[in-house]
Amino acid sequence: MSDIVILGEVMIELAPLGEQRYALGTAGDTYNTACTLQGLGVDAAYVTALGAGPQADRIRAHAASQNLTLVEPDTDTGRHPGLYMISTDETGERSFEYWRKDSAASALFKQPNTLQALLAPLKTVPYLYFTGITLALMDDASRQVLMTFLGEYRRLGGTVIFDPNFRPALWPGTAAAAAAIGQVQALTDIYLPGFEEEETLFGFSAIDEAVQALLAGSAREVVLKNGAQTCTLIADGAVREVGIEPAQEILDTTGAGDTFNGAYIAARLAGIAPIAAIAFAGCTASEVLRVKGGLLTPDQLQQLKALLQSTRQAQQQQQ
Repeated sequence: MSDIVILGEVMIELAPLGEQRYALGTAGDTYNTACTLQGLGVDAAYVTALGAGPQADRIRAHAASQNLTLVEPDTDTGRHPGLYMISTDETGERSFEYWRKDSAASALFKQPNTLQALLAPLKTVPYLYFTGITLALMDDASRQVLMTFLGEYRRLGGTVIFDPNFRPALWPGTAAAAAAIGQVQALTDIYLPGFEEEETLFGFSAIDEAVQALLAGSAREVVLKNGAQTCTLIADGAVREVGIEPAQEILDTTGAGDTFNGAYIAARLAGIAPIAAIAFAGCTASEVLRVKGGLLTPDQLQQLKALLQSTRQAQQQQQ
């Protein structure tokens, strides 16, 4: 049995190499997190749909190279993976264009019966992770299927982990996003938001205001990310400010937040305390900043697995 189930969409990425030249990649917010988890020794199952064709098969081959298990419905031969293109302006600022409306994953998340059938066998997997991007791809009927599943999943002892990862372009409006994300919050055990998202979605004007609301919420553990150098940890009724060592080298910011989440979850599943898990997650995110794309290299993962193990051993010796 897998350690964690992840729901989301894998996409084809076109990243610029130069004048009218692009590199073909495989990416997606939850997929980057899943690959980080798998690379750090957590057995992950990824629920998605890819459809048919050479690009779908290429993604399946990539997932296999990451030792990541895909959970898919029967292949829809009329659909294909979504695609996005990265553009970079003269200041180095990146922007994104997406072609995902008719993707196989977008279709899956609007088919409540199919989604329910995929989720049903996974109720006994200990952990479940998804983001607001996954939620945004769903219609109301599928969201209701997910809410029902989350309630039963938690009653059976499962732990829900959620990052709101708010992307305005995917929602009809901020109010709709806040309503849907608020529903999920009420069924979340470990919540991984950014302060800017909480500010936009729920109107908080300061971190202290957000912290008070999150203290009163249902999540037993919250890592509130505030920029690249600090987090606020809310756990066991206590609030702690946790610093993060700034990255020394930044080549590409793609996937830094996704990698942070994967590393934090991996550390917590290994029994590492939250503050040390944040430190490890910050270190891991710094590593992905040093490479092109949103995935760590095999060499980086090997070194980080060793760091994770040594962090766990050091904690055990202190206990």
